[in-house]
Amino acid sequence: MDKIIACSTIRPEIEALNPGMDYQFMEYGLHRTPDKLNNSLQEAIAESESQGYRCIRLGYGLCSHGTSGLSGESATLIIPRAHDCISLLLGSAQNYMQEFKASPGTIYLSRGWIEFGGDPISEYENYVEVVGEEIARETIEMEYRNYTRLVFINTWLPEKELIEYREYARRVADFIGVEYSEQEGSPDLLNKLMEGEKNQEIAHFPPGRLVLRSNLV
Repeated sequence: MDKIIACSTIRPEIEALNPGMDYQFMEYGLHRTPDKLNNSLQEAIAESESQGYRCIRLGYGLCSHGTSGLSGESATLIIPRAHDCISLLLGSAQNYMQEFKASPGTIYLSRGWIEFGGDPISEYENYVEVVGEEIARETIEMEYRNYTRLVFINTWLPEKELIEYREYARRVADFIGVEYSEQEGSPDLLNKLMEGEKNQEIAHFPPGRLVLRSNLV
C-alpha cells in the first residue's frame, strides 16, 4: 500500500491532484523546529509501516534538515529533491533556483501559507499580543528589512478559491513595503512524486537507508 505524508500547507494542492492514495497531513510550522519535524515524521513513518504501508511519499524537501536522517524499517521513502515546499508549488527545484537568483529577497505565499498564518501580518498580530504594537512593528521591520518582493503563487486550484488569498497577499506586501507580484505554480514536481519514478528530481530510500542531505540537494 502507498501513502503520502505531507505538510498541511500544501494539502489543497495535493487533494486537487487526486493521486488516489491515502494521505496524512502534518501540523503546520514544524519546519521552524527541524528536530521536532524530524521526530514527528519518523513517528508518522513508523505508524504507517505498522498499518501495512510499504511505499511512503513525503511531501517535504530538505526543510531546514528536518528530513535528514529519516529512514523506513519496512517501507521505501520517496522524497522530492528540493529544499522546501516552494519548489513543490513552483514545479521544480530548478524553477525555484531561477527565481531565487533573479530576486533572492523574496517572500513566497500560497493559499496554504496564508491559511495557517505563515505571513508577516499574522506574525505581527501574534507579536502584538505578547509585546505590544510598537515592539511588534519594530520586530517585523527588522525581520523583513532585507526583503524586496512578495510573490503569491497561483497554484492549480480553481480561480474562485484563490481570489481572497491573492488580495490578502497584496495587503501583506503593502504592510511590509515590498513589491508585489504573482507566479504561476506548476504541479509537475508533485505529479512526479505521486508517480514515484526514481529520477533526477525524485529520490528513493529503500528500507534501512537513511535520508541524507546530499541526496536531496
